[in-house]
Amino acid sequence: MTFRPLLLVPALLAFGLAAAPAFAGERGERGEKWCQDNPAKCEEMKARRAEFCKDNPATCEKRQEERAEHKQWCQDNPDKCAALKQERQQRREERRAKIREKCEANPEECQKRREQRRERREERS
Repeated sequence: MTFRPLLLVPALLAFGLAAAPAFAGERGERGEKWCQDNPAKCEEMKARRAEFCKDNPATCEKRQEERAEHKQWCQDNPDKCAALKQERQQRREERRAKIREKCEANPEECQKRREQRRERREERS
């Protein structure tokens, strides 16, 4: 299988956004800290992931293979991997800055969005 980093980046980004909370206990120091601070939620997320993987074994296996490929690619290309990580971090910071600017310009709208997000999160829980 030929490794195509340009195709892997969007796939990993989408996977990471969709499944980040589900793998909180498996993501190194940050995940471990989150699990220490939120043990009940951490166990809930692990249970959800286990249930999902029981219902979708092919998907979980594919994701595990993709993570392993990405990890190997990062070991083989540490400079490129670090550059991609830096780019993602930069994009995150830029998005946060834009959101901050919008919130400073219109705090009522910002508060309304926060409440909507909170409600959606509670519905999912």
